[in-house]
Amino acid sequence: MKKFLGILLAIFLIFGTAGSAMAFFIDFENGTEGGGVTDIAGVTFEDFNGYAPLYGDSRTGNYNTTSDDLGYGFGGYHHNGNFFVWAGPNADAQGLIVDFANNDGTYFQTGYAANSNFYVDAYLTDGSMVSVMGGNNYGSPMGYLLVNATAGTFIDYVVLHDTGNYWIVDDMSGDTTGIPNGIPEPATMVLLGTGLFGLAIFRRKKSHR
Repeated sequence: MKKFLGILLAIFLIFGTAGSAMAFFIDFENGTEGGGVTDIAGVTFEDFNGYAPLYGDSRTGNYNTTSDDLGYGFGGYHHNGNFFVWAGPNADAQGLIVDFANNDGTYFQTGYAANSNFYVDAYLTDGSMVSVMGGNNYGSPMGYLLVNATAGTFIDYVVLHDTGNYWIVDDMSGDTTGIPNGIPEPATMVLLGTGLFGLAIFRRKKSHR
């Protein structure tokens, strides 16, 4: 009984770890064609003129886009699924601000397609900024850019931009809390699997006594 309780305690601790090690993933597939991206809890999206970016649906045929995973479309801007996000007609070269309600993330990643160099500028809680840049990938599969906060800091918000306004984004992820679509991070999954495996072994041994 003591061993069994010990295993249960270990699994409880693992589940507790999972609760504090969740990552978010936003595929934008719950969007509405032409609607503003204002419906995702825990994060706000707006350009430097105060306008929300827009959902685009490649199924409409109204965009110069291609869905990489679904295999339709012949446009130069690639993404996954049906929906993507673009800055909208009111945006300019300053780009799009992605502002997190809980400033506790250590990394952020986004898929992108751009007709020039594309940048992810992460503004950190200590007032500093780190940036990553991806090249022009127009006509190629969607690329990904990952930015990490420096040690001891967290991401306050990020700015996405190119040298004009000729880009789209899709499939954002990170470890900021408070955003829906949480998924356990790989390390958490390994710990959880180990705990469940241990419980299975215990039950097997007990059944052979």
